[in-house]
Amino acid sequence: MDRFDEILKERAREEPFPLPEDYAGRVFQTCAALEETPVKHRRAPRWGLWMAAALALFITVPNASPAAAAALADVPVLGTIVELVTFRSWTYDDGHASADVTVPELDGSAAAREVSDQVRAYTDQLIGQFQTDCEALGEGYKSLDVTSSVVTDSDSWFTLRVDAVETQASGYQFSRFYHIDKATGQVVTLRDLFREDADYVTPLSEEVRRQMEQRMAADESVRYFPEEFSAIDPEQNFYFNGEGELVLVFDEYTAAPGSMGMPEFTIPAEVYGGLLK
Repeated sequence: MDRFDEILKERAREEPFPLPEDYAGRVFQTCAALEETPVKHRRAPRWGLWMAAALALFITVPNASPAAAAALADVPVLGTIVELVTFRSWTYDDGHASADVTVPELDGSAAAREVSDQVRAYTDQLIGQFQTDCEALGEGYKSLDVTSSVVTDSDSWFTLRVDAVETQASGYQFSRFYHIDKATGQVVTLRDLFREDADYVTPLSEEVRRQMEQRMAADESVRYFPEEFSAIDPEQNFYFNGEGELVLVFDEYTAAPGSMGMPEFTIPAEVYGGLLK
């Protein structure tokens, strides 16, 4: 970064209000003092120090010197940026049916905007089906609630979870997960984690079935459908937990009775590690 520091100082000296000579050094000294938490999941480079430095410069330096801001235009962004810019809300209540849909709008990078577009298309589909069902039901009862939460927002990974609950005669809960690999700037699905020629569905499915049977053997109140479960979806919902472990998520009723909610299965790395890209 020595050349970068020299460019900043040279541009700044041309301005009426020059940057302090030790500005860049103070930024990097501060970043170096930050405690870094290692990320354990796939492709987790240590971006923490450099992202902190890049953000500090983008926020502070352009305000100090227009020439420094111009110099920064030539510096590549270190990792994909995901920003929450607003929330999109839609509500409905006719005395019989009701809906409350609130999801985020993302920006900051092409990947963030792609996820935002996918979430919009998905919730538009849910709203459209809700409206169709209401017309068919007349004065029958129906409700739709859609919420979201950020599961992961690290230096290298971002995961947004969108939860929906439909209620008519009974309730049905289901979710969708949206992932961004910040290191590559790509929107990622389960398939993208693995080599193109890898059969990841079989070992992951076998591990899920093994855990189903294990849990039922350990607790009589636990019920799954191991005999009806053939395989996971190639694009199965997933996320990485706080320990960096792969967790597969099933919608309500797809792998167990409704009383079990939305089952989750944490998959040991040795099951799939050799199949990753």
